Amino acid sequence: MLIGIVIALAIVISGYLLWHKPVGTDSTVQNITIGSKAPENNFLLDNGAYANLSKYKGHPIVLWFVATWCSTCAQGNQVLNGNYQFFKKHGIDIIELELYKDLGYRGPTITNFVSSYAPNAYANGTIVPALSGNNMTLKYDPKGYLDIYYLISANGTVEYINGEPALTLSQLKNAINNSL
Repeated sequence: MLIGIVIALAIVISGYLLWHKPVGTDSTVQNITIGSKAPENNFLLDNGAYANLSKYKGHPIVLWFVATWCSTCAQGNQVLNGNYQFFKKHGIDIIELELYKDLGYRGPTITNFVSSYAPNAYANGTIVPALSGNNMTLKYDPKGYLDIYYLISANGTVEYINGEPALTLSQLKNAINNSL
């Protein structure tokens, strides 16, 4: 009985630490703010090719960090799927990055996650599934938050930062209309 309580307590504490501590301890973590240049990092596309932000130079993007077991991330995919034509009309790709190792929890692959919850946006290439490495996760999401995104202009400047596109889509659309 005591062993069961200790194990349960250890699980609760480890879960708390995962949500309230940085993903890692990297002294080079940058503070990304509106108006700053988006840090360059490589990420792995679902086709197995490596890419980085310079591939999208001259093209605005939304860089969205998710965990594939996250319910608000799934809802965000559904909302973006219903609005993919807005992004397509504005020439914006949404690079949906699974946080490094899905923040230690198991979920579906990023491709299965996106294709299940955003089939139209995935099929036409508006949402591009990818995997974030540890360095990129540390730079863009050092506290391990779920469902955070960055609107990045064609010249690589961060124009807008927010989270949960299912709840903040109207603000993201305003930012796109007003700053790009």
